Amino acid sequence: KNYPQAVTIFILPPSEEILLKRLRGRGTETDEQIEKRFGKARAEMEYAQQYGYRVVNDDLDVAVDEVRDIIDQARAQA
Repeated sequence: KNYPQAVTIFILPPSEEILLKRLRGRGTETDEQIEKRFGKARAEMEYAQQYGYRVVNDDLDVAVDEVRDIIDQARAQA
């Protein structure tokens, strides 16, 4: 709201199940920490519709390209 000209991008996991699998697969946190992070992520995903763009991170290279394209388009329109 403070910056109406801002380009906002929300990065989403392909699904909650895949997000949880990714968190567990890292092997860097306890189950309790993972559950806490997962709960926070689920709450944050509820705000995704408030962003101008949503990118699903199913494939990292594709997601990065999509974000770059969004930024390039915004710069071209500025």
